[in-house]
Amino acid sequence: MTRSEGLRFLEEHHRGVLATIRANGLPQLSPIVYAVMDGKIRISSTWTRAKTRNLQRDPRAALCVLTPEFRPYLVVEGRVRLVEDPTGDENARLYERITGAPPEDLDEYRAAMKRERRLVYELSLDRLYPVDGD
Repeated sequence: MTRSEGLRFLEEHHRGVLATIRANGLPQLSPIVYAVMDGKIRISSTWTRAKTRNLQRDPRAALCVLTPEFRPYLVVEGRVRLVEDPTGDENARLYERITGAPPEDLDEYRAAMKRERRLVYELSLDRLYPVDGD
Protein backbone atom coordinates (compact mmCIF):
# COMPACT_ATOMS: atom_id res chain seq x y z
CA MET A 1 0.00 0.00 0.00
CA THR A 2 1.50 3.34 -1.05
CA ARG A 3 1.10 6.51 1.02
CA SER A 4 -1.61 7.78 -1.34
CA GLU A 5 -3.41 4.42 -1.04
CA GLY A 6 -3.05 4.70 2.74
CA LEU A 7 -4.63 8.15 2.70
CA ARG A 8 -7.49 6.85 0.57
CA PHE A 9 -7.93 3.94 3.03
CA LEU A 10 -8.12 6.44 5.92
CA GLU A 11 -10.71 8.53 4.07
CA GLU A 12 -12.88 5.46 3.33
CA HIS A 13 -13.04 4.36 6.98
CA HIS A 14 -14.07 6.27 10.10
CA ARG A 15 -13.48 3.90 13.02
CA GLY A 16 -10.28 3.07 14.80
CA VAL A 17 -8.50 2.54 18.09
CA LEU A 18 -6.47 5.48 19.40
CA ALA A 19 -3.44 4.77 21.59
CA THR A 20 -2.20 7.46 23.97
CA ILE A 21 0.48 7.20 26.66
CA ARG A 22 -0.52 7.07 30.32
CA ALA A 23 1.56 8.71 33.05
CA ASN A 24 2.96 5.27 33.97
CA GLY A 25 4.16 4.76 30.37
CA LEU A 26 1.58 2.12 29.48
CA PRO A 27 -0.70 2.64 26.49
CA GLN A 28 -4.33 3.61 26.85
CA LEU A 29 -6.53 2.37 24.01
CA SER A 30 -9.77 4.12 23.05
CA PRO A 31 -12.19 3.18 20.27
CA ILE A 32 -13.00 6.34 18.32
CA VAL A 33 -14.58 7.68 15.14
CA TYR A 34 -12.57 10.10 13.01
CA ALA A 35 -12.36 11.92 9.71
CA VAL A 36 -9.46 13.02 7.54
CA MET A 37 -9.60 16.80 7.18
CA ASP A 38 -6.92 19.12 5.84
CA GLY A 39 -4.40 16.28 5.73
CA LYS A 40 -4.84 15.32 9.39
CA ILE A 41 -6.95 12.89 11.41
CA ARG A 42 -9.60 14.75 13.41
CA ILE A 43 -11.29 13.21 16.46
CA SER A 44 -13.91 14.66 18.83
CA SER A 45 -13.42 14.27 22.57
CA THR A 46 -13.93 16.13 25.85
CA TRP A 47 -11.55 17.89 28.20
CA THR A 48 -12.45 15.46 31.01
CA ARG A 49 -11.31 12.26 29.25
CA ALA A 50 -8.19 10.43 30.41
CA LYS A 51 -6.90 10.38 26.82
CA THR A 52 -7.06 14.20 26.77
CA ARG A 53 -5.00 14.39 29.95
CA ASN A 54 -2.56 11.89 28.43
CA LEU A 55 -2.22 14.04 25.30
CA GLN A 56 -1.74 17.23 27.32
CA ARG A 57 1.22 15.55 29.00
CA ASP A 58 2.58 13.75 25.90
CA PRO A 59 1.14 14.52 22.44
CA ARG A 60 2.41 11.31 20.81
CA ALA A 61 -0.33 8.95 19.65
CA ALA A 62 -1.07 6.10 17.28
CA LEU A 63 -4.29 5.18 15.52
CA CYS A 64 -5.10 1.70 14.21
CA VAL A 65 -7.81 1.63 11.53
CA LEU A 66 -9.32 -1.79 10.81
CA THR A 67 -11.68 -3.20 8.24
CA PRO A 68 -14.52 -5.49 9.43
CA GLU A 69 -12.34 -8.44 8.32
CA PHE A 70 -9.40 -7.04 10.38
CA ARG A 71 -7.17 -6.95 7.26
CA PRO A 72 -6.06 -4.86 5.64
CA TYR A 73 -5.44 -2.38 8.41
CA LEU A 74 -3.40 0.77 8.78
CA VAL A 75 -1.53 2.33 11.69
CA VAL A 76 -0.88 6.07 11.86
CA GLU A 77 1.71 7.52 14.23
CA GLY A 78 1.94 11.22 14.94
CA ARG A 79 1.45 14.04 17.37
CA VAL A 80 -1.87 15.44 18.50
CA ARG A 81 -2.71 19.11 18.67
CA LEU A 82 -5.66 19.88 20.96
CA VAL A 83 -8.05 22.26 19.19
CA GLU A 84 -10.44 24.18 21.44
CA ASP A 85 -13.97 24.47 20.11
CA PRO A 86 -15.86 27.09 22.14
CA THR A 87 -18.57 27.51 19.47
CA GLY A 88 -19.05 23.85 18.51
CA ASP A 89 -18.31 24.68 14.86
CA GLU A 90 -15.24 22.41 14.63
CA ASN A 91 -17.24 19.46 15.94
CA ALA A 92 -20.12 20.26 13.56
CA ARG A 93 -17.71 20.18 10.60
CA LEU A 94 -16.28 16.89 11.86
CA TYR A 95 -19.78 15.42 12.30
CA GLU A 96 -20.68 16.35 8.74
CA ARG A 97 -17.47 14.83 7.34
CA ILE A 98 -18.07 11.55 9.19
CA THR A 99 -21.81 11.20 8.53
CA GLY A 100 -22.08 12.96 5.17
CA ALA A 101 -24.71 15.40 6.46
CA PRO A 102 -24.76 18.29 8.94
CA PRO A 103 -26.36 17.83 12.36
CA GLU A 104 -30.15 17.91 12.06
CA ASP A 105 -30.51 20.77 14.56
CA LEU A 106 -27.26 22.70 14.28
CA ASP A 107 -28.02 25.11 17.14
CA GLU A 108 -28.84 22.26 19.54
CA TYR A 109 -25.76 20.35 18.38
CA ARG A 110 -23.50 23.35 19.03
CA ALA A 111 -25.09 23.84 22.46
CA ALA A 112 -24.47 20.16 23.29
CA MET A 113 -20.82 20.47 22.22
CA LYS A 114 -20.41 23.45 24.58
CA ARG A 115 -22.16 21.66 27.48
CA GLU A 116 -19.96 18.59 27.01
CA ARG A 117 -16.81 20.77 26.79
CA ARG A 118 -15.87 19.17 23.48
CA LEU A 119 -12.62 19.75 21.65
CA VAL A 120 -11.03 18.25 18.54
CA TYR A 121 -7.82 16.24 18.40
CA GLU A 122 -5.77 16.86 15.28
CA LEU A 123 -3.40 13.92 14.68
CA SER A 124 -0.53 14.51 12.26
CA LEU A 125 0.25 11.73 9.77
CA ASP A 126 3.96 11.43 10.60
CA ARG A 127 4.15 7.72 9.81
CA LEU A 128 1.70 5.36 8.12
CA TYR A 129 2.25 1.66 7.96
CA PRO A 130 -0.25 -0.72 6.41
CA VAL A 131 -0.77 -4.42 6.82
CA ASP A 132 -2.35 -5.90 3.71
CA GLY A 133 -4.73 -8.83 3.72
CA ASP A 134 -3.37 -12.36 3.36
